[in-house]
Amino acid sequence: MSKSEPALDLELAALLVIDVQCGAFDGRLCPPMPDGDGLLSACRSALDWARQQRVPVFWIQHSEPGGPMDGPGFEIDPRLNPSPNEPRFTKTVPNAFEETSLAQSLQQAGRNQPILIGLQSDCCIEASARGALALGLQAWLVPDAHHTWPDRGLSAAALRDQVSQALAQAGVPLIPITQLTHLA
Repeated sequence: MSKSEPALDLELAALLVIDVQCGAFDGRLCPPMPDGDGLLSACRSALDWARQQRVPVFWIQHSEPGGPMDGPGFEIDPRLNPSPNEPRFTKTVPNAFEETSLAQSLQQAGRNQPILIGLQSDCCIEASARGALALGLQAWLVPDAHHTWPDRGLSAAALRDQVSQALAQAGVPLIPITQLTHLA
């Protein structure tokens, strides 16, 4: 984090866990997420940190009738152990703030610094980060706790890193998982 970037304020932060659903990992209707275990481990570390620091966790689930995120694929991967008291939002478009009450829920909770983790880097993560910025929120991205599939001749890791850098240039500070989990 450079000196020109804002500081993450835990009193204003919220963790957004985006689309980490069974359909991305089960291989039923699409190839399993590359390095899915690594992504889930990073997300689990972010969740453990958020809960320990009393940073609210918001779950976003993509609904895709007939697609990988339908039926059993819609459920949040149980390895992340979502808590029943953590709110869930269902979306049908890439931007988690569009056509949902997520922005209002963050506002009601007094949180304007969403920290994004999850899937898919080049779709819902990027759209949600840009959507947060458009709403005047200070979005943060954990660059090693989001992922995607290979596309456009790029490996999944290269595409993820490309999205992280594009979002950083757009004003979304990057906070690696090791740095995040050491904040208290």
